[in-house]
Amino acid sequence: MNAFSRMTPVLRIGGSLLIAALVVGLVAAFWEYTQDDVFITYVYSRNLVEGLGFVFNPGEQVQGTTTPLYTLLMAGVYMLTPDLLHAGNALGGVFLLLSCGLIWLLRPHADILTRLAACLLVVSSPLIYVSLGMETLLYTLLLLFGFWLWARRLVIPALLVAALLTWTRADGVVLGGTLGLLALWDAARGRLSPGRMVAAGLVYALVTAAWFGFAWAYFGTPLPNTFSAKEDSLGGLRFIVDGIGFFNSFYGNNPPALIGLLFVPVGGWAAWRRPDLRALSLWALLYTLGYTILNTTAFWYYTPLAIVLMMLAALGAQQVFSLLARRLKHADAPLIRLAAVGLLAVAVGLSVARALDFAAPPPRVAAYERVGRWINANTPAEATLTVGDLGIMGYHARRHTVDSPGLIVPDMYYKNDAYAVMKYKTDLVVATRYFSWAAISGLDWFRDHYMPLVQISEAGDVEFSPMIIFQRRLALTPPQVIAQGLDLPLTCIVERPAGEPLPQTTRARLMTSDGGTLAQAQQEFLRGVYPVDVAAYDERLIEQIALPLDVPPGQYGWELACGDRVQTGIVTVQPLAQQQGYQPVDADWPDVAELGGVWLPDGDQTWSGGTLRIALDWQPLAITPTDYSVFLHLIDSDGRLIAQRDGPPQSGRISTVDWSLGAPVADVRYISLPPDLPANEYQLVIGWYDWRSDARLLLADDTDALRLPVTIENRLPDRSSLR
Repeated sequence: MNAFSRMTPVLRIGGSLLIAALVVGLVAAFWEYTQDDVFITYVYSRNLVEGLGFVFNPGEQVQGTTTPLYTLLMAGVYMLTPDLLHAGNALGGVFLLLSCGLIWLLRPHADILTRLAACLLVVSSPLIYVSLGMETLLYTLLLLFGFWLWARRLVIPALLVAALLTWTRADGVVLGGTLGLLALWDAARGRLSPGRMVAAGLVYALVTAAWFGFAWAYFGTPLPNTFSAKEDSLGGLRFIVDGIGFFNSFYGNNPPALIGLLFVPVGGWAAWRRPDLRALSLWALLYTLGYTILNTTAFWYYTPLAIVLMMLAALGAQQVFSLLARRLKHADAPLIRLAAVGLLAVAVGLSVARALDFAAPPPRVAAYERVGRWINANTPAEATLTVGDLGIMGYHARRHTVDSPGLIVPDMYYKNDAYAVMKYKTDLVVATRYFSWAAISGLDWFRDHYMPLVQISEAGDVEFSPMIIFQRRLALTPPQVIAQGLDLPLTCIVERPAGEPLPQTTRARLMTSDGGTLAQAQQEFLRGVYPVDVAAYDERLIEQIALPLDVPPGQYGWELACGDRVQTGIVTVQPLAQQQGYQPVDADWPDVAELGGVWLPDGDQTWSGGTLRIALDWQPLAITPTDYSVFLHLIDSDGRLIAQRDGPPQSGRISTVDWSLGAPVADVRYISLPPDLPANEYQLVIGWYDWRSDARLLLADDTDALRLPVTIENRLPDRSSLR
């Protein structure tokens, strides 16, 4: 027995302890780490346990998770603990340790050092830990288990595991195809009986069909909706190009990793020459080819492939170093092994260091959770929500959710934020700095439909924060009774089959009893947001127009021309003084108007970064020779100006030069609140001024400003507001 053989037990025990220490240490470092997408699966798991079905939104049977087996597993976990984040991360560590044990399938063809090297490369990889909590490590465990069973000629169990892998993610079919091709090859060469081959195929087909049959019956399609949302067949070589980018991200600090890549072809050829390892090489080839054709990319799709490539690299390195040892003097063999161990130690050390660079969860994770919890605590349970990133916010919000990428929305035909907002017009929209949200939230059409409700940010999150929760300004159902000065919302549903022209304009008017027009509004259909002039698919679109009610109280008819339909209805316009919460004021500016009272349509409680809406009840006292404006200031207890909304009455739709004496004027104003406005009580101060000179007009008591009899209670959306 040579010295190296005598070292085998020591290497086995010491290596196992080192591997366990690395896994435990890195899982602990990544304990709070998560990806947004995994929470999509967690919503399905939770809803399944709570009796709501295999759904994201209750009542909508859409397959928005790509991993049914992991969903079922985490549903079982949810029955034990609601803390799926940490439970999922802990399970990932267990799956990783079990996977490392299966790497010993190389044992007949690899010495202890090679197997130890493969395991160390795997458990130190940054790519593993940024996938923590996802189905990826369960996928990897089942993949290696399938290889392990195949290497031991357990054909039927191997195909059963391949079927479970397909339940874990649909691309598990690659393993089924790999083993099926090898089974055909072995049967043709007499190494596998036709009966066992057929039996294995039937096992795989029946177990796989069980899920796809259920999915087809339950969801109406065997494939997850995310497949069509993410897949871009034959669109290029993005899987290869992005793979190079991910390699640079995770291993750019690791020169030995580049050397390891050189060993992969050698290891692939060595595995192909051995029937019990042949599945490794063929699967890696077919998997890469399949994802290249699909042109789908995300770093977690590379994790199983990377693990197999690490195994092949270790096997290839053994081949190369063994060849060098044979060609050089026998005395040099220990030096070659020492060089290999040194190279491995450097690679593992650099890999661990790089992994720790990713250990802290991105700041947006905490921000998403805060946003979701805020929505859950402060909005009606029946509210609807549009988001970009779906998982974490949707999990904590527990609201009917639409995501602009269309992961859970089959009829999201254009994967862009503007289309999603205008098509569905949900009650709430969460806009971040990421993608197009920052630009969209500043556009006129968006501001006409939505107003800021609250703003939430996370320290250090410069990419996604601030996150602004917007609230739709207008109800989707026209009210029968409405306060003077507000906008009357008129809504229609436009349905068009694919290829049919869309309406060009939407028109509305307010009518007297004899059909005369008092007010009217017109806009481009969907404010021009729809990407083309015809319906690209069978579309159902929600169109809405706001009709200003700058009219005296009374009963009026309205008419909405939208698409091929003309809708009509009746609305009663009430004085502001009849609204609940109206506060009488009775203050005169003799040169211009009397303020009869003030009304806060949304109440007196606000959130930092939100909007304060105020309705002012003016009675004109004089036709002025020049037009005057109103200043409306929000002040703190020390009288400091916090925010303001200045300008002419009714946003310039009326002027003091030509307004009518005796006709009340309802003036609705919106004050945008600072995002860091402290939780406190605030007051409103109002007055008139000449905008050309900033000279203020005097009240009857010779003062130039009036403090309104309302107190605004602002709340800051810190973590304490979520309890």
